[in-house]
Amino acid sequence: MEDIKIVAELSANHGGSLDIAKETLRAMAAAGADAVKLQTYTPDSLTLDVREPDFQLHGGLWDGQWLYDLYRGGSLPYEWHAELFGLARELGMECFSTPFDCAAVDMLESLGNPIYKIASFEIMDLELIRYAASKHKPMVMSAGIATDRELREAVEACHSAGNDDITILKCTSAYPARLEDAHLSMIPAMRDRYGVKIGLSDHTPGWEVPAVAASLGAVMVEKHFVLDRSVDSPDTSFSMLPQDFAEMVRRLRCVDKAKGPALPEGLREAIMGNVDFDRAGKSPGRQWSRSLYVSAPIRAGEKFTADNVRCVRPGFGLHPRHLLELLGTVARRDYRPGQVPELPE
Repeated sequence: MEDIKIVAELSANHGGSLDIAKETLRAMAAAGADAVKLQTYTPDSLTLDVREPDFQLHGGLWDGQWLYDLYRGGSLPYEWHAELFGLARELGMECFSTPFDCAAVDMLESLGNPIYKIASFEIMDLELIRYAASKHKPMVMSAGIATDRELREAVEACHSAGNDDITILKCTSAYPARLEDAHLSMIPAMRDRYGVKIGLSDHTPGWEVPAVAASLGAVMVEKHFVLDRSVDSPDTSFSMLPQDFAEMVRRLRCVDKAKGPALPEGLREAIMGNVDFDRAGKSPGRQWSRSLYVSAPIRAGEKFTADNVRCVRPGFGLHPRHLLELLGTVARRDYRPGQVPELPE
């Protein structure tokens, strides 16, 4: 990935229609995207179908929705993937995806998926990262909610699987994100700190933040793409329309890396912000990351196992780095699905 790769993210902007998904891919190609990125999950690969308080959203675009229902509505059916991969190739675009569990990695391998993208909220799921990295394809990981320690753990998980082709995407996990929250001074700082390639996953409106990122040597820019605002999707409001995406592509292709893009006075400074390696770890969106929850009923005296504990969204539970420490220990009380397991004393 020597030159900047411009990626159009389909996300849930298919609106539940394969025809809309295919029309969107054609519009992405016409707008100049190098690649289209899909998301490969079922609601069960992301969360638990429970009605416990931790699993309901409060505030924002999806206020009041249960996580399981939200993800069920936005998922891209597995049976569509082969057709979309094939269409992208016909259109001259690379197609790759974000898996959300190991089963999704297996399915994507059968399609020849060329790159594995780990979403911001999955950055703590080291089992998933190691498994995807073991396929020895380029690994791309968004840093939207990760602390410095968690990014180091994710990079080391790739290395431990024998994979050194790693790109971290600077990301602000807000939907939409403000220009002044971009803090793109992190791009060169992250490149030096982690010794990997750096790109941008952007949720701001417009082309300005991606253009500054390109001037800083970002190897990839990823933006959500929507055919039009009538598409029924939770991501529509913060996604780029085809004409806006095409304008961004034009701007990125001609960025002068020595001077950067021409911007109104003070705007570049606002976009650059400052360096803070733990800022993302304080993001309000962190609550919807992964953590450990009980997934099946457990009686006191029974052991915690991979059959009754899962790493799922939301992030209020036990940190995923404690999974191996927890498995095999004995529960001191009864648990129902959706409760947080306790480590042994």
